[in-house]
Amino acid sequence: MQDHPAFLRACHSPWRFIPQNALVLLRGILLAFIVATGVMITHSKLHEDSEYTNWRHLFDFAIVSFILVFLYHLITFSWTFTHLYYPHREDCVGGIESWIVAAMSLPRNMASLRKQFYFTMFYTATVVACFMNSTIYWFITRQRGSGDSATTESLEWTDVPEDEDLYWPETSLPVPDAPFSDLFGEGWFNAYVIVALYGITSGIMALEMFWLNSIKRPIAIGSHVLGLLFLAGLYLGWAAIGKVVTDWYPFFWLDESQVGSQEAVTAYCIGFVLLAPIMYILMQGFIGIREGLTRSLSEARADAAADEPLDP
Repeated sequence: MQDHPAFLRACHSPWRFIPQNALVLLRGILLAFIVATGVMITHSKLHEDSEYTNWRHLFDFAIVSFILVFLYHLITFSWTFTHLYYPHREDCVGGIESWIVAAMSLPRNMASLRKQFYFTMFYTATVVACFMNSTIYWFITRQRGSGDSATTESLEWTDVPEDEDLYWPETSLPVPDAPFSDLFGEGWFNAYVIVALYGITSGIMALEMFWLNSIKRPIAIGSHVLGLLFLAGLYLGWAAIGKVVTDWYPFFWLDESQVGSQEAVTAYCIGFVLLAPIMYILMQGFIGIREGLTRSLSEARADAAADEPLDP
C-alpha cells in the first residue's frame, strides 16, 4: 500500500524538527488533553436537563466522533511510545510489564496489506467523522436554531385623519440576541464543551495529519470512498436504533415532524452519506499540502548537499 507500513508512518512525524522523543511527548500531552476534555464532556452530558434517558448520548454523532478521536490517539501514542523505548517486545519476558508492552506495541506482520487497509480506513473514518460533525453543526444545526429564534413581528399601522399630525403607534419589536449568545451566555464550561465537541476535535485531527504522522495518501482511494459511504449509512442505521431505544433523534432532520415529510428526511440522509466523500477530499487536500511542503524541504536539502562539495 505504501513504501513504509502505515503503522510505522503513524509513529513518525514528517518534519525533521520533531524527533521521536518530542513526538512521544506531544502525543502524550494531546492524549491527556483529550482524556481531560472527555471527562468534562461526560460530566456536562450526564447533568443536562432532558426528558430523555442518558443512553441517548451513545447515539450522538458528536460523541461517536469524539470516541473515535480518543481511540485513535490512544493507539498511536501506545505505538509511538513502544516503538521508541521498547523496539523489541521479545526482550520483555514475563510479568505485567511484558503484557503491557505487548498490548501497546505495533502489530505483527505490518507488511500485511489487509491490516494496513483496516488501519488507514479507521484513520480516515476518524478524520472524516470529525470534519462532518463540525460542518453539520456550524452550517446546518446551528443555523437552523438561529433562524428559529430570529423572528420579527410585523408593524401595525393606524389610520390617521388628514388634518392631524402623523404619529408612530406603540410597537413591540423583539430585541435580537447578541451573536453567539447561546454559546457564551451560559458560562465558560458549557461553551468549552460545545467548542470541544464541534470544533476542537477537527482541529486535533488536522494537527495530526499535518504535523504528527507521515501517512501518505492511499493508493486504494476507491475502496476508502466506498468504505466511508458504508460507514455513513451504518451510522444512520445506528441512529435509527437509537430512536427506537431512546425515542430521541441525534439530528433534527431525522425527525419527519421537524422537516415536513419523509421525502425531506430521505434527502437529508442522502446528503449526510454524500458528505463523507466530500470531507475525504478535504482530508486529502491537507495531506497533499503537507507532502508538498515536506518534499520541497527534502529536495532543497538534497540540492544543498549536492552542491556542498563544489564549494571552494
